[in-house]
Amino acid sequence: MELHSNLYYRHANAQVMSKLDQLFQEHRGDADKFIALACGINPENGAELARDILDTVDNIEFDLGPELLYPIEGFSIAHFVHGSSGDEFIEAILFFLKALVPDIHVQAWGCGDDDPWEFWFKFEGDELIREDDEPFNDPEEDEEIKANIYSWWHAGLPEKIKEGFLNEETE
Repeated sequence: MELHSNLYYRHANAQVMSKLDQLFQEHRGDADKFIALACGINPENGAELARDILDTVDNIEFDLGPELLYPIEGFSIAHFVHGSSGDEFIEAILFFLKALVPDIHVQAWGCGDDDPWEFWFKFEGDELIREDDEPFNDPEEDEEIKANIYSWWHAGLPEKIKEGFLNEETE
């Protein structure tokens, strides 16, 4: 099973955004380079936080290296493809980024490649909330998913960001 995830992050400081993009793009599987890049973002705690995330993932090159990284209206979107532990890796990446840059806005959406199943992560303060749904099973349930999970997750995001299977269905 493959899990596809989109990680969304934004920071008010353009230099921090550039360093975050470099963190994901430039390590190319080199743990020492990843640690050095994390230290460039957070000199005090970067090395320890980087080692922790490196101990969590299976393979730095694939688990911390997105297949795509692109901007949309001030956000960077990193698209990852992981194995069956992908949701756990994305959760770990979210905690890592929040600890590395506490005032970052970071959240994620993901799905499996088999069944229509989605997982959503979003911080409310310092607490990471996870929601899961299975669209296309019942039209009434789909409306409830859109009214609750989709509206909660998309709150505060630009209009151009429309995640979720049910949003694809309406377009």
